[in-house]
Amino acid sequence: MKLFKIFAGIMGFFALVFLVSLFFPRQYKIEKTIVVNIPVFESYAYLNQIQNWKDWSPWNNNLDSTMVFFYSQNISGLGAAQYFRGDLVGIGRFRIVTSVPNEKIKFNLSLDHGFMNIDQTFYFKALGGKTQLTWVDEGDVGMNPLFRFMLPTKIKNSEEAFEEGLITIKRAAENKSLLGMP
Repeated sequence: MKLFKIFAGIMGFFALVFLVSLFFPRQYKIEKTIVVNIPVFESYAYLNQIQNWKDWSPWNNNLDSTMVFFYSQNISGLGAAQYFRGDLVGIGRFRIVTSVPNEKIKFNLSLDHGFMNIDQTFYFKALGGKTQLTWVDEGDVGMNPLFRFMLPTKIKNSEEAFEEGLITIKRAAENKSLLGMP
């Protein structure tokens, strides 16, 4: 009888967690914007070159000093991919899946041999001789109660990473522009 009560208590706990998780959102949208002090065509060209991503991406040697990068034959635009491997981050890749000149770049980040896939988009808007760059991540975590509980933390962490990433992109793109590099 005592074992049954323990089992019923454990099952009740999990049922309660599931029911409470239904009140958490399942869809999310993270959107951060920055103004880059170079023309939109230069900002777009900088981000459209997949080899530049190691300079600003959170998945770089600053996070994992053992990271090694490989690139697809196509290093710019649709289909361009950066593959990475490191002791801390494991194996992953970035791939540009949509590239509309001076408007948007959509990319897919795949981690853990495709176990985790994230689609995100950069939107470009001309502001005179400057660029309004917006980074967007939106999705649906489904009915998984653990993912729904974790969503507020994911949103907070992603917002912080986007802000930091946009500042890094701004600095790197402006520096390359000043140096006259593609």
